[in-house]
Amino acid sequence: MTYMCCFVFYESTLVCFPGEWISGAVCMYIVDQMVTLYDESDPQVTGILDSAEIILIPFVNPDGYVYTWAHDRLWRKNRRTVGSQSGRPNPCVGVDINRNFPEGWREGGKKSNNPVECSEDYGGPNPMSEPETRNIINYWKANGPIVGAIDWHSYGQLILHPWAFTKDDPKHDEQIKQLGSNMAKAIKEVHGTDYTSEKSIDLYQCFGIASDWFYGDDASSTNGGYRAVGYVIELRDTGTKGFLLPPDQILPTGQEIFPAVLLFAKTLLEHPISYAAHDAMVQSEGFSPMRFRGRYGSQYNS
Repeated sequence: MTYMCCFVFYESTLVCFPGEWISGAVCMYIVDQMVTLYDESDPQVTGILDSAEIILIPFVNPDGYVYTWAHDRLWRKNRRTVGSQSGRPNPCVGVDINRNFPEGWREGGKKSNNPVECSEDYGGPNPMSEPETRNIINYWKANGPIVGAIDWHSYGQLILHPWAFTKDDPKHDEQIKQLGSNMAKAIKEVHGTDYTSEKSIDLYQCFGIASDWFYGDDASSTNGGYRAVGYVIELRDTGTKGFLLPPDQILPTGQEIFPAVLLFAKTLLEHPISYAAHDAMVQSEGFSPMRFRGRYGSQYNS
């Protein structure tokens, strides 16, 4: 009997934008609930954790996060010195980690990544120039197969899927769009909060973002024959408090997100997307069964 363990990957926006504090809190709420509910009292959580490893990375940009506490609450980038700009007395600091992934980094020519080093969305001198980006990518490639990933952000109450850099539909647009809509329904059932599921570029066009890389060919080519479904989830609210969401919103945000996380994991454990490495094999791509240990998915004899 052969079993395959599958991974589902969640990263907090503290990887990218450390000023969006609610994302790290939601990641920690997810961990707390999974640990607390893991036993026969919650068969859904137990089944998921018996079938797969859930990877959560709440803090990957610690320098940027500490800076939001000590100096600038809305700091967006990492803290690496990257150069200077005419007319500024001090060196430019920081690269926008969520513009530094290789997927789509040069697709838009000069506009694809802000070349102004002191700008808040500076995408770096080249893709993967930042240690945070490289760490995520290296960890991903060493720990596959990974069938799904969520990059948590705020704010907007949105569930965003590829692509962000082009208006072209991803190969699995219908499946990804349907899962996003189902997750929005699961969120609404808890506190009545409306989330909108849409393509990332429908919000605005951007290049070199994490969720596009999760789904793209570079991540998929070393992912054990599977293509990860990548989402950006923009958490509460829709702008009343924005990035400065008050502490009393942490618990309800986590409560409404948790059922969507379970739905996301269960759906992709049962029906992950396969990856065909060559164009001639594209017709074979789509949701397909996968082998798992535990309660979800099929098991087969080898």
